[in-house]
Amino acid sequence: MNTMNIHAMRYDPSLPDAESVMASLLYIATLYIKKPTYDLAKQALRLAETLTAPEYADSDLICSVSRRMCVQWTLLVNEHEQAEAPLAI
Repeated sequence: MNTMNIHAMRYDPSLPDAESVMASLLYIATLYIKKPTYDLAKQALRLAETLTAPEYADSDLICSVSRRMCVQWTLLVNEHEQAEAPLAI
């Protein structure tokens, strides 16, 4: 699994505000909800993981939504990675 470690993220003063990150995630989700490409799924996962940064922890809603989105996008990324993996015979 090639996903980022949520707990390894550190404070980054260049992080966008939570509203910008959420808007980007919702844009990707709206356009590609049925079958996102691998790259878009990875990007959405990165954005969801960004929302788990301590800077956004003051909002229970952002924390809850970002955790759920991480789970959902991780599943989609894993599906792509498993589909690309060679079959073991």
